[in-house]
Amino acid sequence: MPATLGQKIKELRIQKGLTQSDLGSGMVTPSMISQIEADKANPSHKLLQAIAEKLETPIEYFLTDMQMQIEQIATYKVARAMMEAGEFAQAVPVLSELIEDSIPQLHSAEIQFDLAECQLEMGSFDEAMDGFDRVLSSAATRKDTYMQVLALKMLGLVEKKRHNYPLAIYHWQKALDLMEKLEEKDPFLTSAILSHLGEVFGYLGEKGEALESYKRAHLLLENTANFSTIAELFRHLGQKFKEVGDFDRASEYSQHAISLYRGLKNIKLAIEVKESYGISKGEGGDPSQALQTLAECLSEYQEYGYADKVAHTHGEMARIHLSNRAFEEAAKHCEEALKLLADSAVERGYVYRTFAIIKKEQGEFEASIQYMEKSVGVFEIADLPREIAKSYSLLGDIYKDQGDLQKAIHSLEQMKRAMESNLKERGIVL
Repeated sequence: MPATLGQKIKELRIQKGLTQSDLGSGMVTPSMISQIEADKANPSHKLLQAIAEKLETPIEYFLTDMQMQIEQIATYKVARAMMEAGEFAQAVPVLSELIEDSIPQLHSAEIQFDLAECQLEMGSFDEAMDGFDRVLSSAATRKDTYMQVLALKMLGLVEKKRHNYPLAIYHWQKALDLMEKLEEKDPFLTSAILSHLGEVFGYLGEKGEALESYKRAHLLLENTANFSTIAELFRHLGQKFKEVGDFDRASEYSQHAISLYRGLKNIKLAIEVKESYGISKGEGGDPSQALQTLAECLSEYQEYGYADKVAHTHGEMARIHLSNRAFEEAAKHCEEALKLLADSAVERGYVYRTFAIIKKEQGEFEASIQYMEKSVGVFEIADLPREIAKSYSLLGDIYKDQGDLQKAIHSLEQMKRAMESNLKERGIVL
């Protein structure tokens, strides 16, 4: 690998018999020279010209290195922008090329982490697993505990998507153990890991562990500040300073606004954790507290503009009202959820199923069958055999209550096929 800008400056300084103080004299501190030589800071063109003169070297000797660094940093920003836009397939070749020839300012482990995240989003689980494993090994060698936690979190997500739940739990619990060793805790990262644990524990039927995980996550985030109004204020200030020609302050306030808007993702996480906590309260036999908590989440999602989450919360409130046999209230929430959900949304399958059960309890068997069949159709398109099996089981119960034993048996046969498919997907051979 060719020498970096910092390495070239250091080599020439030593050849000239100069100290860092000598080189920086009259220009910058020895500390700044040290950072430049370590490639932790880039000199301005004016400073680079002065350094070149002291080292009796044409500035062109350094400019090619600076240009390469600027281009690679810009390329990395483009890749990150692609990821933010969900264009993971387009980001992969860009990140792969950067890893092969990364500069000191771009740590290869961070690029590898982003590349593995893209592969995870694309469903390339083996490649993602290998990538996060490399990040974990590199972080352990550098004793970078925070990066180890991030890598373990993502390894757990890969195993979750593979339906290898025991390994997912292992990675997340190990991440939580490492988090305790950090001097500065990250409540958002910790709560995200706890939420993943709660979801998997719930899926496995371990409701006590799921509720405890959600409780811990909720406690970490319950006092999260409201940044929405401040972000809007900074955005407007940035616009006003731009209008009066004060571009430096316009840029400063705009950057503050961007940072706060990014922070709003953490607000969304805080509400999601609170919602999961409410759902767990309902499953734990406290529907009153569950509905109160979910109603608060509904208002907060609406306040922050998370329309997709509003629909999900309506669906969860419908399930709790159904368990209380408050069928009219449950039906209203189902209707609200279906109004908000896109036709292709997997969430519709769960709402259809809840609606089918409501109609069955109200004695409207034809409507119940139609909604349950719609539920099956959504889950078949999404290739969710576990949910297909559950819907077919309930459909069989509806036909049985109607006295149509032939269709009930057919539904149970379909349920059995879906269950076998689910077990094979999880690597369990019958």
